[in-house]
Amino acid sequence: MITSVNIQGYRGFDRFEMTGLGRINLLVGTNNSGKTSVLEGIFLLMEAGDPYALWQLVSRRGERAIISLPGSDREPTPARRIQLELEACHLFRGHEVHPGSKFSISAKNQTPERSIVFTVMELSAKDRAELFGPADDGTLPSRLALEVQGTPPPISSMIPLSRTGGITPETLESSRRSHRRAAIGSSVFITTESLTMQELISHWNRVLLTPAEGLVLAALKLIDRDIERIGLQADAQPFFYNAMTRGGFLIKKRDVEQPIPIGSMGDGMWRLLAMAIVITQCRGGVLLVDEIDTGLHYTVMSRMWQLIFGAAKEFNVQVFATTHSYDCVHSLAQICADADEINPVTVQRVEPGKAKAVPYSTGEIKLAAERQIEMR
Repeated sequence: MITSVNIQGYRGFDRFEMTGLGRINLLVGTNNSGKTSVLEGIFLLMEAGDPYALWQLVSRRGERAIISLPGSDREPTPARRIQLELEACHLFRGHEVHPGSKFSISAKNQTPERSIVFTVMELSAKDRAELFGPADDGTLPSRLALEVQGTPPPISSMIPLSRTGGITPETLESSRRSHRRAAIGSSVFITTESLTMQELISHWNRVLLTPAEGLVLAALKLIDRDIERIGLQADAQPFFYNAMTRGGFLIKKRDVEQPIPIGSMGDGMWRLLAMAIVITQCRGGVLLVDEIDTGLHYTVMSRMWQLIFGAAKEFNVQVFATTHSYDCVHSLAQICADADEINPVTVQRVEPGKAKAVPYSTGEIKLAAERQIEMR
């Protein structure tokens, strides 16, 4: 498990450190303090700098631009081409990309340390031609690229940037074709919007007809005890497909003959479904959940933590989550009392402008809950 995380130059952080980590780590703090950025940093680290992971993080924040490019000179009347790019500048402190811009994430754990460093490099014309080839219009590509270094070795050591400093879909696809996935622990990042139907179905197909199905059903019963079964619809790709559709799954309730689409059961049900399915797929790795209590009533919190902690132990998963909820924080005290590990749970308070998170140990969480002390 990761015992400490160090971040330098990523998004709003100049320097940031988080120590004393346990199996379950709940990040608290005010808005815009950097909680989500910490989750992103850990995700990039676990994904060995995969360009697709970068694409996911930047895209979900809406940090993208539509660029108008000149058409080919070979055409009689060159038309302007439209290209979607993700703005890499927002990954760096100060929102600027220039040669020498750098950010790094590292972690200490029980195995050799992990690290990942992204540095903006200025390439010579020769290097550009050798690495990326000429552009479609016959000109040389951008002079900038992201050099990626780290331990274990990154999936891609060089990510080309466009002339405007962006990452293009072509770069993403080229990298995924050219580089195999690193053999490291699995990680999944569940954002505030949760997972899409397509993503969740993909994970479910690896859970189907395994003992992990019982965990998923137990999670749904936290909200509705009358749920007896869950299944996947045969036509899980609707005609009017929306990437964010919350569908594809049916549930069977006691004394209700008609199967019910899970989308009819509210946001909390979808949230628990995603967490329960995904944690079984992170064996030996990390689960990251932004605003873990989204859509969940406070009466569910203690049982949710018990389920997540039990699954995390069973599958050897380390969990990092964020919240703004008082009930979510203090309900952790229940598993603090029952856990048989040393410091299994921590609360980490992230404060704007501070270089180190304020950690609360298992004993301090129990004491804070008993005396109603504010930790957020």
